[in-house]
Amino acid sequence: MLTWFPSPYPDELFYSVLCRYYLSSGIKEHNIVKRLLFGNRVGIKMATLYPNAAVHAVLSQLPEGVFDGHNVILHHTPFLYYARMYPQQEREALLDDLLQGRGKTPTHLWRTFPKGDYALRYCPLCVQEDTQIYGEPYYHVEHQIPLSSVCVRHRCRLKQIAVDNPRLALNNNFYPLGTVETAREPDMDVTPAELRVSELVWEYWKLPASISPPACNNLYQTLLNGGYMTIARQTGLNVDRAKLYAALCDYHGAETVAKGFGASITTSMMNRIKTWEQLLPDRYILIQTMLDLPTNTVFDPKPIRDKLREKIGRMAGQGGFHTLRQVAGKLHLKQYEVNAILRYYNMAPFWREEIPGKSQTARKGILRCTVDEEELEHIRQYSQEMGYHCAGSFALDCIRFVMEQASRE
Repeated sequence: MLTWFPSPYPDELFYSVLCRYYLSSGIKEHNIVKRLLFGNRVGIKMATLYPNAAVHAVLSQLPEGVFDGHNVILHHTPFLYYARMYPQQEREALLDDLLQGRGKTPTHLWRTFPKGDYALRYCPLCVQEDTQIYGEPYYHVEHQIPLSSVCVRHRCRLKQIAVDNPRLALNNNFYPLGTVETAREPDMDVTPAELRVSELVWEYWKLPASISPPACNNLYQTLLNGGYMTIARQTGLNVDRAKLYAALCDYHGAETVAKGFGASITTSMMNRIKTWEQLLPDRYILIQTMLDLPTNTVFDPKPIRDKLREKIGRMAGQGGFHTLRQVAGKLHLKQYEVNAILRYYNMAPFWREEIPGKSQTARKGILRCTVDEEELEHIRQYSQEMGYHCAGSFALDCIRFVMEQASRE
């Protein structure tokens, strides 16, 4: 049974709570304190960002009801950030596994998590503020998520503690923030993009545990609406991956984008983003920041406007289109692109195909009108541009259109 285990401070990282227990124990040997915390499971990695069996090992030694396991995992680890893109039922299953002490880090996280000298981080102004309020500084959860580089509260750049071989050192030893050397002067030289990314990281972590990606994908639709659309003959509407990657590099910088996406955005990567199968939130956030899209819109179950679908719908409702060529000209698209769009939206063609052979005027009667040669040539050229085979069919449709308009009035 553990005694004098400290209560977590607001948004304090669980590892930070363990560090404060180490200080309060008065024991210098790290292994002895780990044995007190974890019993015979001293090999547990206690400083991983995604929670593991260390939480259960500690809480199981505390009197029942002292700490709520759900609260510890949801508010004192980055679990909700890393599990945000999971369907709610799967996220609840992950949480239950952790509460039972059998949770494992998802494969996509340990593969994508930064290696090397990445260590715990802090905000110099938070260190000062926490010391004034609580008498000691502590590690904040939101500062540890790698994509975040700015303290949202103070808008200053995060600093990293100086530890040799941090991945091994932090899991084997305790480094209370108050005992390590920290910078005193804040670095306020941050870009709007860096600040906004960090704000979105905080929002993804702070959203209620019940929030998951909806059936619609407003992020993907915003890309299509915003000029990143390309039309393929077979697959219909897609995001122009090369154009998106270039825009992201212009906005965030090539180094940041390469860390999040690699050297390019692949087809499979874009498909996973479209279907919410990309489980690490980082890529969504980088795109969302560039689009200036609110988080509540991303997770809104109500679809945003599909501007192209609305435009096609209005054209179909208006009528008056007689050939595919005419519709393509109106949309400034190629004819195959119009057909691809209609297949994508599961819409039927809304233009009237011309009847092959002789025109109806030739079979049922002749209507003559006299124009000068210059005007006749202009009518012929315009009728060809509109997709008519002859000027007579074009003239007849013009007459019918005027008559239809008059009858409606």
